[in-house]
Amino acid sequence: MYYNVDTYYSQLFRLNSLNDKLVQAMKAERHDRVKYQRMIESTTDPAVIKQIKFAYDDEIKHYGMFQQMYYQLTGEKLDIPLPTKTEKYNTLMEAVQSSIEGENEAVDLYREIFSLMTSKQMRDKVFEIITDEQEHFGRFIYLYSMLK
Repeated sequence: MYYNVDTYYSQLFRLNSLNDKLVQAMKAERHDRVKYQRMIESTTDPAVIKQIKFAYDDEIKHYGMFQQMYYQLTGEKLDIPLPTKTEKYNTLMEAVQSSIEGENEAVDLYREIFSLMTSKQMRDKVFEIITDEQEHFGRFIYLYSMLK
């Protein structure tokens, strides 16, 4: 039996690229969790807190989903520590503006991950994460209009 070497190396490259992107996604989810926690702590407005908390809770869920996918693909458990340093913002409005951009960038990264997945089950999980991130984008746009 012959095995196509080009196919082997292209699959290996795809898997390595996917693993790298999953690590990048886990780091992004951890970063955003810390950022959103700081945003929540910077206000007492319940309506603002509600919108940010929604995204905060999803970041925890998404991290776990990416972590599980990474384990399924590699057999290795990977735990990314929470970052101790993140950007500093002078106002909540600046943090919201940054979050709008960040959520949009996350969707772009997660679409790349989606395109590299071959498992329907994993693709469905990534699709769920993408739709959650799109909802966060909308919520932060709403917050921007509230704060302006």
